[in-house]
Amino acid sequence: MTSDRPRVAVTGLGAITALGPDVRSLDEGLRAGRCAVDTLTLFDVAGLRTNLAGQAPDPAPLFEGQARLSGLPEGPTQPRLVANTSRPDRFGLQAAFEAVRDAGLAPADLERAACVLGTGTGGAALTEEYMRRLGHDGEAGADPSLLVSHQPCSVTDLVCRHLGIHGPRSTIMTACSSSATALGVAADQITLGRAEVALAGGAEGLCMLTYAGFACLRATSTERCKPFDAARSGLNLGEGAAAVVLESEVRARARGARIYGYLAGWGISADAHHMTAPHPTGDGAAGAMLAALADARLPASAVGYVNAHGTATPHNDAAESAALMRVFGDRVPPVSSTKSMLGHTLGAAGAIEAVVSLLALHHGYLPPTANHDTPDAAFANLDFIPGTARAQQVDAVLSSSFAFGGNNTVLAFTRQ
Repeated sequence: MTSDRPRVAVTGLGAITALGPDVRSLDEGLRAGRCAVDTLTLFDVAGLRTNLAGQAPDPAPLFEGQARLSGLPEGPTQPRLVANTSRPDRFGLQAAFEAVRDAGLAPADLERAACVLGTGTGGAALTEEYMRRLGHDGEAGADPSLLVSHQPCSVTDLVCRHLGIHGPRSTIMTACSSSATALGVAADQITLGRAEVALAGGAEGLCMLTYAGFACLRATSTERCKPFDAARSGLNLGEGAAAVVLESEVRARARGARIYGYLAGWGISADAHHMTAPHPTGDGAAGAMLAALADARLPASAVGYVNAHGTATPHNDAAESAALMRVFGDRVPPVSSTKSMLGHTLGAAGAIEAVVSLLALHHGYLPPTANHDTPDAAFANLDFIPGTARAQQVDAVLSSSFAFGGNNTVLAFTRQ
């Protein structure tokens, strides 16, 4: 790319997580180091490895009467939601509306905007309900409208329809790096001149397929997860959504928008190693970090904080730590895993952790790693910010998302 490419400013944030229904609750919970992982109540998990998850509040208050959506930006009458809209679709809409309101955008600003969202299983929970009814009551008792949200692109289509977005749109599915990749692809729409505004993010809702699948892999922990801890024993699953508004810096400054930071660059790589396990020496992870730094034209020494993928599985944390030491040498910046508070939100994780990184940049604090009690001698030279947030202003952060199949994406954000 040429040196005069447009800078991509972040002007709006939205999120719904286990810490609460909006960015404010996320910010407050991060500062306190509050772990929101608790007993899952969405469905029966008896007989599985664990009953813990980072369950997000359903944004039911968005609906009035016959599933009418409230809280929209000012503009013409909006269409009604279809029946049986899935939890991740509702999560995605909530986050998108908050981000658009936070950015102060009007409907006219969104008409030619790009929209790129990531997800994992989409509306699979409603598909599971359809199959249960089909097996119990036959075709007469299985409502086909339960399948409306089955396709993962459902959330992107719904967000575009309700916000009146008619520009380029895509839905990304690269497992746990989906929404990080979505942010990078959306930023490219701006740097390539295809859009001046983009809405990017991701949404994920828990379902039995995901929950039982990770349990069968023995990847889940029976206690609140402990990323990078010597006693780590696996991850906690989570759910929710996040969205960011991206704009060209010229446009953002011309309208006097608040700028949280800049998506300065991003990197993507593939381990090509194993279906689920990361490369043990962190080859792919390090490659994505180095690619993000190169794209952002940042030296490694400029990075003041890394929001790690940090799942608390023995293999992931070891491989990621190896990658960090390869990229930063003996001067690794402070690192934390906010999955210790939110659970692993899979397809939404990259977007949620991007919002976390931007809050850290904008407000001048480093989010902590909760439940980190016993240092691992293998990571003795790394600072995982245990306990509560640390007041510290940094100028650049990396946010890492690594997925099954070795799909790695790293985002680089800067304050100026």
